[in-house]
Amino acid sequence: MTKTINAYKGITLRNIRVYLKDKTSIIMSLMAQIIILGLFLLFLKNNYTDSIIAQLGELRDLLSDNDINAIVNSYLMAGVIGTSVVTVALNSLSVMVYDRERKINFDYGASPVKGHTVVLSYFSGAVVNTFLVSAVLTTAGFIFLCIGSEITYTLLDFLKIYGLVALGSISATLVLMVFASFFKKSSTQGSFGVLVSAAIGFITGAYIPVSQFSESIQTGVNLVPASQIAGMMKYVLITPTIDHANDVLNGIDNGEFAKAMYQIFSVKMNIFSNEVDFGFMLMYSLIAIAVFLIINLALYRFTSKNK
Repeated sequence: MTKTINAYKGITLRNIRVYLKDKTSIIMSLMAQIIILGLFLLFLKNNYTDSIIAQLGELRDLLSDNDINAIVNSYLMAGVIGTSVVTVALNSLSVMVYDRERKINFDYGASPVKGHTVVLSYFSGAVVNTFLVSAVLTTAGFIFLCIGSEITYTLLDFLKIYGLVALGSISATLVLMVFASFFKKSSTQGSFGVLVSAAIGFITGAYIPVSQFSESIQTGVNLVPASQIAGMMKYVLITPTIDHANDVLNGIDNGEFAKAMYQIFSVKMNIFSNEVDFGFMLMYSLIAIAVFLIINLALYRFTSKNK
């Protein structure tokens, strides 16, 4: 047992170091976030700001520019973090594909180390890498949100977000390990990574709020586990900014502005024409983790028998 634990720790640390030493891989992991930030600065921020101002109408003078920016910036941060747990997880799993391509997994097979220990180390290494990189982005995001803003996030809000980063890291790694298990070349994973990086911004609503899509597309997109994680992040980050704006308006509009903001920024998700809350999203994410854990175990047993 002690030898197994030591082997697990050693291989996991090795996988973590291999990824963190590869600066190119880290940059590629953050490519989607760089695109989101670029689009935000060039186009999206003005579009979102104009939508908020249009919604305010005659009440525009009651909200400061900082109040409006707080709503828009919190949406940006949710998109960046929500996509990072996916893209970083995928690139972290490149270590597993690289070992398979270079036949390093054969060396593990010839050693006393059990196969499930090696697989678990790939999973653990990817989760740790994903959490570390995403946590750094989250911390930078909170600093960005707090500069020049009257919005105050509570300790519970901080704990929720970092908890969701951990949950998202586990969920994304389990889902993507299913695909990575079939990749035998790094080039194949690289091509898949390009598709994921391009699509994840739409799936999580980082580019365009999912509420802008038709109900059928909303349902399809929101059934993806990553969208549920991103949805919970939006709820935690955007809700305080909308509530603050609602307090400033002091009931003049009977809460209509707040309702419109929740709808526009997809703070509450729509699945099969039903609005789902934070509790549903959390339960859905936990079930998805359990399902993909079972799928990964089944794949491991199947591949082990066919070796």
